[in-house]
Amino acid sequence: MARLDVTPTQRNYLELERRLARVEEGRDLLEQKRQILVLELMTRVEAAKRIKAEIAETMAAAYDALRRAVRRTGLSGLMRQNCGISMRHELRYRHRSVMGVPVPQVECKPEPFGLQFGLTDGRCHTDEVLRRFLEALSLVAELAEVENAVIRLAREIKRTQRRVNALEKIHIPEYKDALKYIGGVLAERQREEFIVLRKVKRKRRMAAQRLVRPMERAAPGAPPPGAR
Repeated sequence: MARLDVTPTQRNYLELERRLARVEEGRDLLEQKRQILVLELMTRVEAAKRIKAEIAETMAAAYDALRRAVRRTGLSGLMRQNCGISMRHELRYRHRSVMGVPVPQVECKPEPFGLQFGLTDGRCHTDEVLRRFLEALSLVAELAEVENAVIRLAREIKRTQRRVNALEKIHIPEYKDALKYIGGVLAERQREEFIVLRKVKRKRRMAAQRLVRPMERAAPGAPPPGAR
C-alpha cells in the first residue's frame, strides 16, 4: 500500500492525527447509517411479503368472481357492459427522506364502488368482479411504493458499504501507516539529538575541567611545581 507523501515533521504528525480522527468519525457515522438503512430495508421487505400475500388472496377472489361472471353473462356480454364504465381514481405521490434517501409514498384512492351496470342478467356477478378488482387496486399501489423503497434503500446500502470499505481498507490504513512512519522518523531524530546533546555536554564538561585545573594550580598556597 502506498504511503501518504508527507514530510515527517511534528506539525504534519499532529495534522494527520486530526485527519485520522475525522475519518474514523465519518466511518462510524456511515456504519450507523448503513445499520439504520438495513433495518428500514428489512421492515419494507416484510411489508412487501405481507402485501403480496394480500394481493394474491384478493386477486384470486377477483378472478374467481370473473370466471363466474363469464359463465353467467358470457365474455361478449361482459365486454359490452365494460364499455359503459367510467371511473376516476386518485393517485397521490410524495416522498420522505430516510437518512438522505428519498423514499416514495404512493396513495391510491379508487372511486367508491357504486352502481355501474344496468339491471340486466348477471348484474350481481359483474358488480362482484368490479368490487374485487377495486380492492386490489389500493394494494397494488401500496406494493409499488414498498418495492420502489426497497430498491432505493438497497442501492443506498451498497453505496454506503462501499464508502465504509474504502475508509476501512484504504484511507484509514494510509493515515495509520503515515503516522507510524513519521513517528519512527521523529523518534530516531530524538535519539540522534539526545546522543549529540550528550556529546556536547561531555565536551563542555571536559573543556571546563581543563580550564579549572590551571586555576587550581595557580591558586594561593598551592605548592610550586616540582615540590614534594
